[in-house]
Amino acid sequence: MQQIAPLEVGLVVRDLDRMLRFYVDVLGCTEVRRADIPAALSRAIATAPDGYVNVWLRTPNGEVIKLVRPPSAPVLPGTAAYSGERGGFAYLTFYCTDLAGILAKALANGALERSDAAARTGAFGVKLVFFADPEGNVVELVEPI
Repeated sequence: MQQIAPLEVGLVVRDLDRMLRFYVDVLGCTEVRRADIPAALSRAIATAPDGYVNVWLRTPNGEVIKLVRPPSAPVLPGTAAYSGERGGFAYLTFYCTDLAGILAKALANGALERSDAAARTGAFGVKLVFFADPEGNVVELVEPI
């Protein structure tokens, strides 16, 4: 395969406005496009029975996160104590230069830290943290040391 554009990841959300603010204000994403996807198309591609709103967010490094909001609130997946105990996509990783500052902003905006604070210190050869965004999606921040 020859990839012709940056990777895009779809994230189905319950509260589009809150999640948009979180990914823009905390993680530095930029809204680049928004579209109402009609029901005929959403059924044809098996994403939602009644259409949805799609918001494309560009990450600071150029990848794209699509926030997907169907008319009816989506069912939340079950939570697991460890990301590796749940099948499917486990988390999004952002490499950064200010892990502590971004984490503080995330926590102030409804995130919940999932990892031990020792992981943030560099004691394991890298500074990293895992947190759940306001809807429970797991995000990893990595700061090289």
